[in-house]
Amino acid sequence: MILSDVYLLLSAIPGVCSLTISKLEDSDIDFLNIVDEKDSKIINIKNINSNIKKNIVKYKSKAYLDEVKSSLEKNSIKYVCINDYDYPNNLKNIYNPPKVLFYKGDIKVLKNSISIAMVGARKCTQYGKYCAINLAKELSNLGINIISGLAMGIDSYSHEGSFLGKGKTIAVIASSVDNIMPKINLKLADKILQNNGVILSEYYIGHKVHPSNFVKRNRILSGISDGVIVVEAAKKSGSLITADFSLEQGRSVFSVPGNINSTMSQGCNDLIKQGAKLVSSIDDILEEYNIIKNNNENKFDKKYFSEYSLKILDIIKEKGVLSIDEICEVTKFDIKTVNANINELLLKDFIIEVDNRNYSLNV
Repeated sequence: MILSDVYLLLSAIPGVCSLTISKLEDSDIDFLNIVDEKDSKIINIKNINSNIKKNIVKYKSKAYLDEVKSSLEKNSIKYVCINDYDYPNNLKNIYNPPKVLFYKGDIKVLKNSISIAMVGARKCTQYGKYCAINLAKELSNLGINIISGLAMGIDSYSHEGSFLGKGKTIAVIASSVDNIMPKINLKLADKILQNNGVILSEYYIGHKVHPSNFVKRNRILSGISDGVIVVEAAKKSGSLITADFSLEQGRSVFSVPGNINSTMSQGCNDLIKQGAKLVSSIDDILEEYNIIKNNNENKFDKKYFSEYSLKILDIIKEKGVLSIDEICEVTKFDIKTVNANINELLLKDFIIEVDNRNYSLNV
C-alpha cells in the first residue's frame, strides 16, 4: 500500500488518532503492509489502548479502505495526507499534526496566501463584533485568508467579515465535515464554500464529538495560520488555549484591547500584559509581516454628502455600532431621513451592515 492509503485507512478506524498512528509508525510492525500484518503483532504493541488495537485488527483491510474512499466520494468530501503536496506547509511542523485532513472546498488556498486566525468569545459584545468584522474585512481585502472555528460569536463574525474582502475564509471544525456544528451555522458553512473557502477537520465521517475535540481543533486552527488574533475573550476562555498553541508553534499572537471593566476583555488585556502585540488598527498586524497597505482608496469629500449623512457618520464613528433606532434617538432625525441617508452611505461603501439593521464604519 502507498503511505497515503495507510494514513487514510487508519484515520477512519474508530478510536485511532494522529498520535496512535505515530506510535504505529514507530513500532516494529510493517507499517506500509499493515493490512497483512499479523493480528498478534498489533495486539502486542505497547502504549496503545487495547480497545483501539482491537479496532485496528478488525478494520485493517483493503475492503475497508475501499469503503472509506467510497463514503468520502458519496459525501463530496476530499482528503489530503501529511505526505501530500497540498497538505498545508505550516501544519506539517507542529507537535502532533493530523496525518489526514478531511475537507470541502479548495485546500490550495492555504498554499498561496498569508493566513491569519481570528478567535474570541461566543457571547461577544457589540464592540467585539465590530472589531471582528472590520479586522477580517480589512485583512481579507489585502488577500489574506481568515481562519476561524465556525463557532457562534467572534468566529462567525470573522468569517462574515472576510466575505466583504477579497481573501478566502477557512473554517476548522471540531466535528466531521459531514456533521457541521453548531447546526445554526449551516448556512454560514454553505456561504464559506460558495465564496471558494474551505471547511476542514481531522475527523472522518461519523466521528463522535467529544469536548476534547475542541482543544485538539485549536492546535490545527493556529497551526495552519501565520498568526492569531484574539478579538475578545474572558479570563478563562478557549481562545486563550489557541493563543497558547500559537506561542508553542512559533506563531505571532495579537490581541485586541478592551474595556478594563468588561469581563469579556480580561483575557485579551492579560495577553497584552504577557507580551501579545496590541492591535489598535490593521497596521499593527501588517507590519509584523512587512505588508504594505495600498492607500489609493477613494478619499472622503464632505461636499458629496448631506448634513444628515455627515451627522450619522460622526455618530457611528463615535459609538462604534448603532441600530437604526439608536441613530434616530441620538440624531433626533426621523426614521425616513435616517433610512435614506443610511442607504446612501451603504451604497458609497462608507458604512457596513454588521447585523440586522446595525451599522458600523467601513474602516
